[in-house]
Amino acid sequence: MRAVCFLQRRAMIDFPIHFRLPKKWGLLEIAPHVLAHFEVHKQRKMFAREAGGQLFASFEHPSVMGPRQTDKRSMYNYQPDRNAERAEIKERFARGLHFVGDWHTHRQRIPHPSSTDEDSIGELVRFSAHDLPGFVMIIVGQAPFPEGLHVSFHFRAGSEVLDSAVTAAAIDHG
Repeated sequence: MRAVCFLQRRAMIDFPIHFRLPKKWGLLEIAPHVLAHFEVHKQRKMFAREAGGQLFASFEHPSVMGPRQTDKRSMYNYQPDRNAERAEIKERFARGLHFVGDWHTHRQRIPHPSSTDEDSIGELVRFSAHDLPGFVMIIVGQAPFPEGLHVSFHFRAGSEVLDSAVTAAAIDHG
């Protein structure tokens, strides 16, 4: 049974959602506070602008950032302030958090990445100095979670869309 609470008429999942990473690299857990952050930034209104930011993890305690005042946002586009992002990565790394990917919103109920989205995350993987096998891209749509999330993992050799088949309930019950 999925426990749900309501905050300003918006359903919030009060347990994490899990995604199985490719190549048996383990599980990606999206914590409830991260899902709440995504929920706040969904594009619900007609002319709402895309929002987005960076994903960080300590591999124990996940964190999410953005959007920033200096990001360029429109109804159909999100361009982060790359200088601010580099500063965030440095500051967060000093606190033991690792940059693990990006997130942003789409106006679609069930979000799908655009070619711009794919190119952007692909460039991050190829041109960033990092020790990870790749980065996560999360796109937040208007549907309730997990249906309203596109979660994919991008590595130098390609990408893979992750399924939310592994949930807290599935883990608890076998």
